[in-house]
Amino acid sequence: MNTQTIFSKQKTLVKYIILFMFISNLFMVTRIYAQRITIDGNTFRVYGKEIFMNGVNTPWDNWNDFGGNYDHHFWNAEFQEIREAGGNASRIWISCNGDVGIDISTDGKVNGATQAHWDNLDDMFALAAEHKIYIMATLTSFDHTKNTYTKYLRWRNMLADSMNVISYVDNYVVPFINRYKDNPYLWCIDICNEIEWMHENAECGNIPWEKLQYFVARVAAAVHENSTVLVTLGSAAVKWNSDCSGCEGNFWSDENLQAQFNSPDAYLDFYSPHYYGWVVRWFGNFALDKTPDDYGINDRPCMVGENPAKGVFTQNVSNQSVLVVPISEAFIKTYQQGWKGLLVWTSNGVDGNGSLADCGPGLTAFQNQYPELVSPDSVNTGGPGLSSADYMVWPNPAKDFVYINRPPGREIEVKVIDLFGKKVFSSVFRPTEYPVMNIQSFIPGVYVVLLHSGQELNRFNLLVL
Repeated sequence: MNTQTIFSKQKTLVKYIILFMFISNLFMVTRIYAQRITIDGNTFRVYGKEIFMNGVNTPWDNWNDFGGNYDHHFWNAEFQEIREAGGNASRIWISCNGDVGIDISTDGKVNGATQAHWDNLDDMFALAAEHKIYIMATLTSFDHTKNTYTKYLRWRNMLADSMNVISYVDNYVVPFINRYKDNPYLWCIDICNEIEWMHENAECGNIPWEKLQYFVARVAAAVHENSTVLVTLGSAAVKWNSDCSGCEGNFWSDENLQAQFNSPDAYLDFYSPHYYGWVVRWFGNFALDKTPDDYGINDRPCMVGENPAKGVFTQNVSNQSVLVVPISEAFIKTYQQGWKGLLVWTSNGVDGNGSLADCGPGLTAFQNQYPELVSPDSVNTGGPGLSSADYMVWPNPAKDFVYINRPPGREIEVKVIDLFGKKVFSSVFRPTEYPVMNIQSFIPGVYVVLLHSGQELNRFNLLVL
């Protein structure tokens, strides 16, 4: 056999190897996509099955955690405890009032975010994936424009000027989405916490509805244009999220958002109004006598984004809170009324509404009655490079950093092999460390990632761009 024939066969073999690796990566993308929550009609789906968002709010540990006083150990322990209680989701305030982490000038132009902000978020999202906690990422709050905080005038200036809104979208929202969209545990973007108070309250600026709708529309469109991540808005009360009798109107309908920004991508994928005693008193009890259909918003999934962790309350004529549904029944009754999730306030007891010690029995009760709705079974496609859904290599493809998820408490050895069988990376990560690989020096191409943990060996194919 001559040299030319040998070289030709070698080239053919390399082509088949590359094709094999490419197909393997397609299977990997399929598995990661299966982990992402999607929508079918008015239900949330994952792995092709319905999922109920059985969860909590963990809004902050230290106010403005990300880029501020972030604590890895708190978030690791909190996610673990939520999972152990039967929860599968948490709502987290990415920026509490805009004083920390985001670079915004006095005239309201947003220039980006600090490296510490991104580093802290990288860690938090990696922990969320490790513990399988789906994150509702709340980007802003009415607190941003509240006059008790340092930079409130800057954020009011941002909302007042369409070009400043665009700077926020281009320099913060789009980088945020592009950075985390490959992590399926970024379940959704919550554009703003209780944005209606920016209009209703003088201390928050009495900002016109049209300005708020334009802001929501532009952010929603940017998320949809750049990813498959879902979008919602944590409305302070259903009266601003419905055209029902007694309500003020659905300010966040597709029609109202697109009237301010003419884009088919300017819409909310689902609704997530908040309920406290005053809302229940005047607008109905979501766990007993009100369904999404009663509010005329059942064309998409509807869930409760906030409700006290101690149970469902109403107000009496003296404006005192009265418990009407104990937490042990709240999640179950919410689902039975047609709502697709309940995130109680809070897991870590930031105020008097309760903590995981209060809401844990409710999370557990729901999991015990509907286990298939809390953790729909993952399906192993059997494709090359696939193994337990407890392990994940992401993003894939990648070009800077690669994160590895493994079952909590496991030591793991990570090796990366190139197409020629050469080992290009090797490291052992202890149970307390989160595995991350810097691949900036890797030559673009296809690599095999081997994960050793005890007697287990998991194999993934990684495409480096």
